[in-house]
Order: sequence, then C-alpha cells, then structure tokens
Amino acid sequence: MNAPRQIEFGPLDGPAVCVVGSLNADLVAYESDTWTPGSYNIGKGFELAAGGKGLNVAMSIAATGLPTYLVGRVGNDIFGEFIKRALTSGSVRQDFVTTDPTASTGVGHVRVNAERDYNTCVVPGANDLVDERDTTAALNHGIRFSHVVMAFEIPLRTVLETARRFRAVGSQVVVNFSPVTEGSRAVLPQTDVLVVNEAEAAALCRQVVGSHADPPANLEATMELLRTCDGGPRDVAVTLGDRGLCAMSRAGGVRQYQAHDVVAVSAVGAGDSFLAMLVSRVAQGEPFLDGLAAAGAAGALACGRRASWLSRDDAPQLDQMVRNGAPIPARAREVAR
Repeated sequence: MNAPRQIEFGPLDGPAVCVVGSLNADLVAYESDTWTPGSYNIGKGFELAAGGKGLNVAMSIAATGLPTYLVGRVGNDIFGEFIKRALTSGSVRQDFVTTDPTASTGVGHVRVNAERDYNTCVVPGANDLVDERDTTAALNHGIRFSHVVMAFEIPLRTVLETARRFRAVGSQVVVNFSPVTEGSRAVLPQTDVLVVNEAEAAALCRQVVGSHADPPANLEATMELLRTCDGGPRDVAVTLGDRGLCAMSRAGGVRQYQAHDVVAVSAVGAGDSFLAMLVSRVAQGEPFLDGLAAAGAAGALACGRRASWLSRDDAPQLDQMVRNGAPIPARAREVAR
C-alpha cells in the first residue's frame, strides 16, 4: 500500500468532473430527547440548508479544487435562488443547472434525532424532471469529463441513459446506489465505481440473485458479487457506519478501514462527503484502494458538524485524520463478516 498523499485543497489543473443529481432546499429540524404524548418532540434547533445528493457531492468535489460541473434543475422560487447562491459560494459551475418554470425546487424535510442519526422526507419537485436534455447540454459543451457521478434522487431512466452516454465518450461512471429502488440493477452494467452502505449493498444483491436465492454469506462475498456481476469487473466501496468501511478493487484487492473517533453532530452529509473525496482522489490519479483513506476521513469529518459538504478550510484536519488512520490488517477482515 502506498503512503497517504498529503491533502491540499486549492485550484487544480486536473480533469473536470460532472455531477448529475438532485438539488434540494433542506428544512432541517434537530430533535431533542424530550417527547410528549402524541409523538410531539421539543426540538433543539432548525435551519434552512442547501442540499440534495447532487449538490452535496458537487460542493465537496469543488472544495478540493477540481473543476466541478453540476447538472440538475431547480424551480423558479426562493428556494431555487437560495440554492444558486450556495453553488456560487462553493465555486460549483452552474452552466447546466436549469430553472424549470413548471415545477418547484425539491425540498428535503430532515429530522436529526438525539442520537445524531436522521431520516428524510423528500419532495422531489424539479429533480423528477431531470432528463437527457440536461445531460446532452453537458456532453455537447466540449468539456472532457474524467468522471460522471450520480445517485438515485433523479429518475432511474435518466441515471441509466446518462451512464451509457458518458461511458461511451470515455468518462468513468461513479454511481452511489442510494436509495436502491426497483430496477436499480439496470445501471450496474454501466457502472465503473459502485458506492453503497451496508443496507444498500444487501438490497442490490437481492436484485442480482433474486428473492428466492440465498444472499452472499459475508461482506467479502457481497463485494465479490457486486464486483463481477452484470458487466463487471468494477470497483466497489461499502461504508459500514461506526465499523468503518471496506472495499474491493476491480482487480479483486480488498482493503478495510476502521471508523474515525468523532463526536457526532449529524450524519446527513457523511455519505456524500465520502463519495466526493473518493471521486476527487481517483480523478487526480490515486489508485482506488488508496483513495479510501481520505474518503473515510471526509465522511467522518462530516459527521462532526452540521454542514453537508467539505470546504477548503478542511484540508489540514483531513490530512491529520488520514495520517492517524490505518487499514485493518488482512487477518482481521473477519470482523466485518
């Protein structure tokens, strides 16, 4: 394994990355542990935040210095203007962010509980109208994108068509299978890098093996199935919450990292920060398995605060976290099974 490369954020001459995804106005309520009859909670705070998986990932990749273009839609309303201001502050290129006159901006009602976990009710709004016209604008612009990044908060048909078309012109396709919906498996043949949490990995495996077959016996077998099925091989990363993360490269190498010890504030941006840092590192030429150290640190850092994305000021702390972390030895992999 190579020594961790120092994390330095700043303008880079590196390749451009395209993120195709959701843009939401997040209405975030922080619950307390005080409940009254009738499921009434006395909250500890509230905030309006720019969010959506597409926006969160784009903001974090842009923070690392890579040219980052976001493809998506907002409505012609105050939330849409709020989101555009956030993208401008984060140096995300908005050439392909469209204001849709027929739909409202997507809204996420996020509730963060006293244990710092969360659930979200998403009203998709304009995100449900993202289609091939949006990605065609990006493809026809003359930019060579090294990677295209997507999740499933936009229509499945758009994810599938975008993956096919970007892959045909040589871009690496990175897909966060979140949430795993009916038919998500159709995107696997067009996926070069697959990122899931443990529950999503299990749900995707059920689509691959069928509801009547036995699931893989352990995590390594799950990753092997997802690595090789439906047009593989591909890289696979599985986040495990407070048990860290595990991944398998397209060549079959396995690496596992312990979780960083952080005081949790909110897990809302953890997965998106992990994904963004992984994409940034591999886009800059770092091997997939080596990029996991920085990605894991980014996900942990996001748990320790309310913001859902990285900023350029995070580089020193992330660098220290990477250097303090260590992969779990191969002989200890059974802890994840």
